[in-house]
Amino acid sequence: MVSKPLHYDVIETARNTQHPYAANNLLGIVRNMFNWGKVAGLVPADHANPILGIKWFPERQRRRYITTVEMPDFIRALEAEDNEYARHGLWLLLLLGLRSIELLKAKWTDIDWDMGTLFVGLTKNGEPLLAPLSDAAMARLKMIPRIANNPYIICGHKRGRPLTGLGEPLRRVLARASLQNIRVHDIRRTVGSWLAQSGVSLHLIGDVLNHRDLTTTLGYAYFQTQQRREALNGHGGKVLSPAAAQLRVTAPPRALSAEVVLRPAGPRSRHRHYFKRESLHELVWTAPVLEVAKRLGVSDVGLARLCRRAEIPTPGRGYWARVESGQRVGRAPLPPAPESLPELLRIRGTEPPPASKMSEAA
Repeated sequence: MVSKPLHYDVIETARNTQHPYAANNLLGIVRNMFNWGKVAGLVPADHANPILGIKWFPERQRRRYITTVEMPDFIRALEAEDNEYARHGLWLLLLLGLRSIELLKAKWTDIDWDMGTLFVGLTKNGEPLLAPLSDAAMARLKMIPRIANNPYIICGHKRGRPLTGLGEPLRRVLARASLQNIRVHDIRRTVGSWLAQSGVSLHLIGDVLNHRDLTTTLGYAYFQTQQRREALNGHGGKVLSPAAAQLRVTAPPRALSAEVVLRPAGPRSRHRHYFKRESLHELVWTAPVLEVAKRLGVSDVGLARLCRRAEIPTPGRGYWARVESGQRVGRAPLPPAPESLPELLRIRGTEPPPASKMSEAA
């Protein structure tokens, strides 16, 4: 029996692994090895690359970032971090959008205090980076204590060496903040996504994050929801302008708040209710789902289904009993919204009584 070459075992392992992204990375490494082997004369020119014909696992672009709802909890947990240099390091990543390896290799001599810049040197894309330092970053740098005979800004436990990584400190921060599924690189993604949501141009975001490939920056167009909505509003106005008056949009749907839904009942009529995702999260943690559903004139099953579709956590069994007994029970934080979820969530029910004006959701 003739044994198979070693690389066939490696490829077979990659195809059967339960970690698809790691499998794709392994296939890429093997492909590059054989391509380089032909150039170096170690592999015959007519030898086919063993990766050819193998179907790679599909990959989705990661879009996890720290949301505006999560940021206060994240900062409070970050300030409670005992490792002072790790705390400053995570803060600088949040303020500058650098890659963690770029920050950890940075030395005090790389800072130009007069110009407000940090010379990073050769980055991942092979080009040197002169990173601008914001006022907040400059203030944070001045808080970091220097250690004699250690040239690095973010010092590690070993003498004269930088901190080796920020993964473990970040995990401690996330545990204190009750946040999940956030990696160190997601902090850099947070900078890009917040800039995109603020209306900063994709070209400038690419410069800030030092992207060499424009396609990498184009991924942040996903977060420019406000700009896309304004563009569609303008388009919708043009489409409706020649239409009959009764077809035109006269007012946007009114988003309900918990205060409006839970006020005393009165005459009802069939009505479509609209909620912002944050408001619905606040509502189901203000009163039991059964009571909320009754006030809206919908079934509790339908309301629970809407929460699941919008990935809104709801209180578990025994929560309201503990609240009524006077216990202090924390709420589950609202995770990022799933893709393609509309800004306003709709559910059909009966209209709350018009005893007071509809208040807008926060």
